[in-house]
This record gives sequence, C-alpha cells and structure tokens, in this order.
Amino acid sequence: MKTRSVRSSLLVAAAFLLAACAVKKDNVRPELLEGPGYTRVDNNLHQIDGPPPGDPAFRLFRSGAPPKETFARWCGVYGIEKSIVLSGDAERHELAYMGEGLCPGFEVIYNVRQDHNVPVSDSFLEWFDQQIEEARREGTTILLRCRTGSHRAGRLAAYYQMKYQGLTVEEAIAVMDHNGMMMWLFNIVLIPQVRAMDDHLHGRPCSQLPVFCVAEDSDRWAPGH
Repeated sequence: MKTRSVRSSLLVAAAFLLAACAVKKDNVRPELLEGPGYTRVDNNLHQIDGPPPGDPAFRLFRSGAPPKETFARWCGVYGIEKSIVLSGDAERHELAYMGEGLCPGFEVIYNVRQDHNVPVSDSFLEWFDQQIEEARREGTTILLRCRTGSHRAGRLAAYYQMKYQGLTVEEAIAVMDHNGMMMWLFNIVLIPQVRAMDDHLHGRPCSQLPVFCVAEDSDRWAPGH
C-alpha cells in the first residue's frame, strides 16, 4: 500500500510539473512559428534570422546533426559557413565530410557536448554573443546544432531570439517547442532554463530554482573547458 501511495504521489507531481511547463501558443504571433525563411527539411533545419538564402549576408540557422547529403546542402544551398556544435560530435559529421572534400572552407567554431539538463554559463553566452557580432560584421551565415536540433539548439535559439529579435520569453518558448521534437519530455528542464536566461538578459535575480539558473562566473561549456 505504501509503495502504491508513493507511486501515486509521484504521478501527481509529474502531472503538475507537466502542466506547469505547458506551452501556450494562443497569444503567440503566427509569423514567429512559421514566418519568412522558415524551413523544416534537411534534418530539422530552421532559419532563425536573416534574408532568404542567396547573396552573402548574416543568417542564423539551427538544425540537427547532418548526414552527408544534408551537409552538402548546408554550403551549396543555404550558404552556411560555420557551425556551433552543441553535441560535441563534429568529428562524425562536419569534420568527417570535410575530410572527403565537401564544403571546403567550412569552419566548426565550437564542438562541445553540452547537457540539456545543465544550464549554460554566462561565459558561454558571452562567447556566443561575440560569434554573432563577428558574423554580423562579416556578413556570414552561421548554424547552431545538436543531435536533433530541438533541445540544446532550441535553448540557445531561444536566447538569441529574446536578445536579438525582441521575443518575449513566452514567444521564445513557444518557438522552441514548435520547432522541437518530443518536447513534452524535455520542457520540464528547458522551460525554466529559458526563463532563467530571460532573467539574466534583463539583469534580474534568477526567478527559477538554482538548478535552472545561468551559471554566473563560470566557464561551463565555454570553448576549451
């Protein structure tokens, strides 16, 4: 009986957490969910910012890990020149395909296996901002990815959209959820992290549990750490 009671309590707690993390899209502008430049091909590729592919310009994409044919389209169709690999597996994808002669000049500027359960640090976000500023100055196209383009990439895309595109935290969460896969399994940890990044951006004390807050004065996930 005691085991059954504990199990019931855990189910109730899980249901409560899922309800608390539910994403409401009713009040989100439709163009944020499927706007200009939006794609859902090539292994969950989505354009976050910039003009449609064509002449050289700053653009930002997010995606999952590419098979060889998709990687060839990254540079040949979308003009992607650099990648930020949040799953730490560039040796099995970008670097391996480049070794076969695909996309000469492509650059992997980050290759660290982040954990979607562990929040990013202020030093990583500062590094990411520097890469965005450099790409804007140079007019280059950059892509951030993980395994599926949903969770680690979605978390960082939400940060970008809140900081650079003026999305509210609710809008950024809705876009992250819309473009992700099996988000109901991950939102319990991802949504509080996005809310914590919003606090960080606005200089507010973290409103979430400490386990979800941006790691301050930390080198976590920074290049070389």
